[in-house]
Order: sequence, then C-alpha cells, then structure tokens
Amino acid sequence: MLRHRFVRLVAGCIFAAFIFGCQKTAEDEQPSDSLNNAAPSVLMKRPNILLIVADDLGYADLGVFGSEIPTPNIDALVKNGMLLTNFYANMACSPTRAMLMSGTDSHLAGLGVMNPPQNPAQIGQPGYEAYLNFRVASMANLLKDAGYRTYMAGKWHLGETVETGPRARGFEKSFISIDGAAHLGGLSWDGPGLAPYRDGEDLVTVGDDFYTTRFYTNRMIEYIEADRGDGQPFFAYLAYTAPHWPLQAPRASIEKFKGWYDDGYEALYQRRFSRMKELGFVPEDAAGLPPVEGQPAWQELTEERQRIEARKMEIYAAMVSDLDAYIGELITYLKSIGAFDNTFIFFMSDNGPEDKRRDLNNPAIAEWVAACCDNSYDNLGDADSYVMYGPNWARASSVAFYRAKSTGFEGGIHVPAFAHHPTLVEGGVRNDRFATVMDILPTFLDLAETDHPGAAYRGRSILPMKGKSLAATLKAPEKTVHDDAAYVGWELYGHRALRQGDWKIVWDAAKGDDAAWELYNIADDPQEQNNLSGNERERLNAMISLWETYREENGLKP
Repeated sequence: MLRHRFVRLVAGCIFAAFIFGCQKTAEDEQPSDSLNNAAPSVLMKRPNILLIVADDLGYADLGVFGSEIPTPNIDALVKNGMLLTNFYANMACSPTRAMLMSGTDSHLAGLGVMNPPQNPAQIGQPGYEAYLNFRVASMANLLKDAGYRTYMAGKWHLGETVETGPRARGFEKSFISIDGAAHLGGLSWDGPGLAPYRDGEDLVTVGDDFYTTRFYTNRMIEYIEADRGDGQPFFAYLAYTAPHWPLQAPRASIEKFKGWYDDGYEALYQRRFSRMKELGFVPEDAAGLPPVEGQPAWQELTEERQRIEARKMEIYAAMVSDLDAYIGELITYLKSIGAFDNTFIFFMSDNGPEDKRRDLNNPAIAEWVAACCDNSYDNLGDADSYVMYGPNWARASSVAFYRAKSTGFEGGIHVPAFAHHPTLVEGGVRNDRFATVMDILPTFLDLAETDHPGAAYRGRSILPMKGKSLAATLKAPEKTVHDDAAYVGWELYGHRALRQGDWKIVWDAAKGDDAAWELYNIADDPQEQNNLSGNERERLNAMISLWETYREENGLKP
C-alpha cells in the first residue's frame, strides 16, 4: 500500500514557514485578472492540459520508436495523436524546465547554469540565479490566471526554497522532488542523508515503500479528483524522475526483463537501429554510429561483468516500463471520469540519455555510494543500491543520434515528444517540423484562449516569450512554425550548439583546447558524422556570426 505518512524535517519546515509567512513572493505582489469567477460553461469549453515530462529518456527507448521495452499506453496515445520527430529540449534537466515554464531561453529565465555559479563572470548576473527567476512569467501562473486549476507532482529543479518553488510560481497543489531523482525509498541521490521533498510548502522525507513513479501518478489523480466537478479545467504537470539514475525499480518490475539483455549493448544497438530503419526514423543508407571511444566491447568483459551490465539495463527497462504503466493508470482514471476526451496531452523527455558514470567519477557521490549502498548483483535495483548504466547502453538509448545528455549534439537535445487530443491534434501522423521546448508555453496559452502579458506582469517588468505556438501545426502538420531564417541556440557549461534550418554548429567542450566549431547538415547527416567545417567556410562563418548574436541577445557570460 502506498505510504502517505512522512517524517517531517522540523527545523526546515519551521524555517520555511517563517520565511513564507513574513515575506510575500514576487508572484503574489499584486492580484491578477483571473477567470476563476467566470461561468463554468466558459471555463470548461477549453481543454484540460496534461504535461508529462520523462527524465533522461532516450529517443529510442519507447516502443513507438522501435524499442523492445513494452510501452503500450504511450504507443496508443501516439497512434491516435501526433509524433513530433524534430523536437528539441536543452542539454540537461533544469535548463529544459526553465525554458518549458517560461517560453524563453534558459539564460534569460535563470538557469544559465544548473547550480549557483562558480565562474566570477556569472556570479550575481541576471540569468545565472540557478532558479526560475522573476524576469519571466511562469506557465502555471498564467494558466491559473486564465481559470485553470494548477497541479504538479514530480521533479521541480527550479529552486530549492518555498519562495522559488511551485507554490510561488502558480501551482495550487504540488508534491515535488526539489532537484533530485531518487526512486525507491528515502535515501538521497546526490549525497548523505534522506532525499528532500516538498508537500505543498512543507519539507518532508519519505518511507521505505515509496516509489516515485507510482506516487507521483497517484498524487496527481488525488489532486484532480479533489476538485472534480468544480467547473474549472485543470493544468496537470507530471514531472517523472524515471528513468534518471540511480537505477532503481521494484523487484517484480525488474524480473520481467531478466535475460533480455544478456547478449550485450552492441547487440541491443543493432536491433534498435535496424528497427528504427524499418520504421523510417533512420535513413536506409545510414551506417550507424561507431562504438563509444575508450569503452570495452561486450565480448571483452568477463562473464561476471556481463551479468552485472545486463542487470543494469534490465533495471532501466523496468523503469521505462513502469513509467508507461502508471501513465496508463492516469489515462484510465481520466476516461473513468469522462475527462479524457477533453484533455490535451503533451509528452516529452527533458534531454537525452545519461552516458556518464557519476557513481564512479564524482568523488562526493562515489563516497556516498560506498557508505550507503549495496551494489552486489542480487541487490541491484533495490532502494539501497546505486548504479548508472553508462555510455554503452546510452548509445543504444539514442541509436539515431550522436552522443548524449549534457552535449549540444543531437543525442543530448533531440528528444521524443508527442501530442494527443481527439479534435485539437491530427491523429496518427508524424510531424517533422522543427520545434522546441520553448514552444510549449505559447501552445498552452493558445489552448487556454489567453495571452502572454508581454512586457509587464504583476507590477514588474518581464521578458517576452521566444517560442511560438504549435497549435496550428498540431491540427494541420503541413503548417510551419519556424521558418528557415529562425535559429535556436544552446549553451551549458561550455557545450554549445546553434541550429538554423537544416544547418547546425556544435562546440564540444569535452575536447578542451582542441575544441572548435563543427558544422553539420542535419537533413543529410542526422547522426552528425560528417563535419563540413572545412568544406563550407562561408556557411560556417555565417553560423558563427549567428552564434554571436544569440550570445549577446541572451546574456551569456563566459
């Protein structure tokens, strides 16, 4: 049975209550023009909005993209909805979420870096607050102003305090993991102690039977059910932490996949690659990506090492499968109350798969893992285990794209996404139009029949949105959202990219002093294997010039 009892962190809770009680947030400074008092018929003609975000999910991890992992509930939504095959997030968790909530670049919205900056040039600078700043109006506030009930369950990662949390940014009800990705039980994912959560404004910890994917789903159902029949549409933001590391899932979920990956990561890559070709996600003449440099081939591993590596992928598959199962439970609930046909559903991953081994290479985490966890084979996947699946399995999660999370290559920022609604979305089609996470807020505002406030909100100056509404192309996929002159840039911890039309430049910070701009034609070379920087100098220089414009417009600091 799901546990609803929590151990209060008393000191933190008292502190939060004191701060919140004595200081109003910027979002609460002035009353807004709200539709909450409008007639129910006016409110309910608009769709409910369900936003589902997976964490570190690879492009090839869903059945609809050719994965062997069963995801029948997601696949059914895609079959009757629209698959967005050219959709881009940011390189990592919080910058994507900042763009999602604000409709603008992460450097403007406060997440130019993920944690308080260490670079003197960034400290104290606008856009480097390491929380969703108040130069932007948040998605939840705008939808709340438009008469929507606003709920959130899952990963916030946009501010650790009450004043920078979901309540301060328009969510009426919320249960969040502040910044993390623990899955089973109560242990922290990034250092000693218990993982912190916020239930509303209260700082809490959780019990041994806690499982994030199950809990967040059930909590969201509770929120919707509590207000059902009040005449207001809802905006529900379900931000799962699966399948982010550490890899953990219930034993019964893991055992479903026992033996599935015994032939190794290279074999899985080839199976998925072939399937993606059959489905038309990869060009027929594509040669595939080379093995990860510096990594051992499967046959070079000992039998014991192979057994452990296969187990990691079994756990990962269980996490993806459970993600689908609980999404299915939510869909079943929405159908049972007659809300499904009037609910617009948007699904995406926040970035590409994680290919690092922070459990080994991050000293603070490695020390915590050594102290807290039992990583013996029989215990892998349990609440007191801590493993990541690493670069070889991540290559199989991306398949169609080069590299992974934290880079500007396609494997880091080109993510799975789809939309579903019986009448607002053309069903059963693929939309290849370029779109980004910044387009989601303007899309939702269109659905809510409301406008962005522009340059001022609640007595303060705010930034406009950079994204554009996808509403028209979701209904008629032949319609273009971004013309060929439009460009989008990305930067995080020195990794950079910029795309305009079919052209893209990438700066690989991992190369250190050897890094230089690389140029790719994404239409001809979606796997970024043919660097054209030496052959297309004029094009390269034009793209670099655009990068300098992007850097200046968005306030990037060196």
